[in-house]
Amino acid sequence: MEKKVLNSKVSIIDKDGLIYMMGRSNESKTHVTYLIKYLEDKYGADTSKLKSGISRKIYGYIFGKLGSIIYFNDGLTGMFYFPSVVTDEQEKVLKNLDLGYQKIAVCYSPFKLNNDIDYKMLGLDGEHCLKDVLAEYFIKQNNHLRR
Repeated sequence: MEKKVLNSKVSIIDKDGLIYMMGRSNESKTHVTYLIKYLEDKYGADTSKLKSGISRKIYGYIFGKLGSIIYFNDGLTGMFYFPSVVTDEQEKVLKNLDLGYQKIAVCYSPFKLNNDIDYKMLGLDGEHCLKDVLAEYFIKQNNHLRR
């Protein structure tokens, strides 16, 4: 089980299932500082319009368009932003993550709402661990695909 992700401030799981862990969970630097640097270094992106005050949902949307999953570690809680399609490689990685008893939310299926981006969400209300939220997510996705 991959446990190092729990110690990172933010992690990215690309479409090939490679994990990029950045920062330490207990440091004061913001999550998005790492995401901006990643976009600049990996893609040579112009990030001049991105800044710390922009909602996580926007970063989830940007990385989702790249096919990547983002994990924001907030200590006792964690949030994942999923792309429209989770690859088999990403699913394998997710199912092997060990985030202990951290309460988890998964944001998925982004949609426009009044000129903003929003997501469907699972978890974070109650004692949802990663395993429980992933099980619920993949059941919903499989049911959706059968329609």
